[in-house]
Amino acid sequence: MAPQRTHSKISGAPDYDSPEFWDARFATGSDVGEWLNSGDVLIDAVLSDLNQRPHLHAPSEAPRVLHLGPGVSQLGRKLRDACLEKQWAGNGILNVDFSTEAVRLGQHAEEELDSRHAMHWRCADLLQWDDVATLTPFAPFDVILDKSTSDAIATFSDCEVSATNDSKLCPTVREVVQENDDDTTTLSPVELLALNLIPLTKKDTTWITLSYSTLRFDCLRFLGQYWHLRSRTALKAPSGPVSSSAHTPDVFHWVYVLDRK
Repeated sequence: MAPQRTHSKISGAPDYDSPEFWDARFATGSDVGEWLNSGDVLIDAVLSDLNQRPHLHAPSEAPRVLHLGPGVSQLGRKLRDACLEKQWAGNGILNVDFSTEAVRLGQHAEEELDSRHAMHWRCADLLQWDDVATLTPFAPFDVILDKSTSDAIATFSDCEVSATNDSKLCPTVREVVQENDDDTTTLSPVELLALNLIPLTKKDTTWITLSYSTLRFDCLRFLGQYWHLRSRTALKAPSGPVSSSAHTPDVFHWVYVLDRK
């Protein structure tokens, strides 16, 4: 069977695991799209990574970038524009969201662009292998871009997977479960995401994440078999309006860089 949730979410918490929740936010314009911050630091990190890849030294090449959960953020468009400045094609960027409304809006924005530079959009639940498997024609990716999508996924329920030969399981997840002595294995949603990404990647694929958490990739039992956490860098969060007489402590976000083993 496909991964099953083992517990319900905290009562009163936003329905981040519901596509309908996001559809409504995007359709009504109530979501501005820029969680945490603009994500410009991620653009710099992605470009730095791509600049070191020999196959992209020739003009007109198309970097393969998987953008997780873009919603209505401008981050993907900023990355595409930065690629064009380097004379790279933009059609290697794939934006994946489980909100049909986000995908509809994204596709609409690309309609007037030259096909060499129009980004791709696909609707998929990143925790369901049947959905993720539909992305394989675009793989393997050089870089995975993740601005707080892992944070949203971390609010989902844990997933219980069975050791039976299940066609609905990611091959990597099946391998992990079969190596485990128990009949079933419980995976946190971020861990399941990390494993589902393996068939879409190659050795030295880079996963770059902006998160509010200092522990986003800690205590994940199987992560280290496939991903190496290269760095975790503090980034001072943007400050909101405060009284000049109030003391507010600094708040930090975190940029994670993981390398595919």
